[in-house]
Amino acid sequence: MLDESSWSFDRLVEDRDFQFVSRHYRTGTREGLRLVRYTVHREGSFGVHVEPDIHQLTWLDGALLGVFADQEFSVIPPTQAMWIPAGTVHDIAALGPGTMYCAYLRVGIDRADFAAPRRVDVDDLVRGLLKHLVEDNGVEAGLRARAVLLDALGNAEAAVPSLRYPTHPVARAVADRVASEPGRRESLSEWARARGVSGRTLRRIFLAETGLTFQQWTAVARLTAALELLDSGMALDEVARSVGFAGASSFVPAFKKHFGMTPGAYRGRRRGLSEASEPGADAAGLAPPR
Repeated sequence: MLDESSWSFDRLVEDRDFQFVSRHYRTGTREGLRLVRYTVHREGSFGVHVEPDIHQLTWLDGALLGVFADQEFSVIPPTQAMWIPAGTVHDIAALGPGTMYCAYLRVGIDRADFAAPRRVDVDDLVRGLLKHLVEDNGVEAGLRARAVLLDALGNAEAAVPSLRYPTHPVARAVADRVASEPGRRESLSEWARARGVSGRTLRRIFLAETGLTFQQWTAVARLTAALELLDSGMALDEVARSVGFAGASSFVPAFKKHFGMTPGAYRGRRRGLSEASEPGADAAGLAPPR
């Protein structure tokens, strides 16, 4: 859920904090598209809202993009964009000045990969199409570019970025402590107070230097620490409690969401790799993890 430590952005005001250019390609029809380019001058958000019949793709060129969607907060680097399906309560925030591109499409795209919020890689093709669509193109040219964009997005799903440590001395000290003692459950305010800084300062440092909120960073650090414990053969519930989870019931879905497999599948893969490295092992005969 939203709280002071994870989402506290001032509202952006039109013509003061941002200007926009909007292009329309048969909007109001099933195959229509609206492309808006926002020139954003400072950090801030557009406010929580929902579009019941409009899908949205958002890319921020030049700064990190904060996205609240489906009760989760994501920080998206400029190399990625965020797909937000119709009917999703959401807010988007610029975490610094930049140029934001938002493509709005009508519902009716019958594809399973567009059914939930997801990151997508912004490669040269996607980047070029978004910039092309904001120019003064004809309707037919715009609709052709729309079709190419949808095809490109189908192959552009992106992974969660790997964990980065902050370089600021205070934040790095906190990060090192979290990583070395993953079972501790101090809040952002408690960590900040112990280091003589405000919670807001610590939050902003983690966002700026790691691309993750403090809560996201600590969650990933704990899940990463769990890998070594899983390798050791420790019981699953004990692993969960050792890295700060209440038990296996909350640990397993968090692990699967981050690593793309359950802890059991991870152990199976590690066993398979170990067996494959032994003399006489036939790696080709290993079954893939479920």
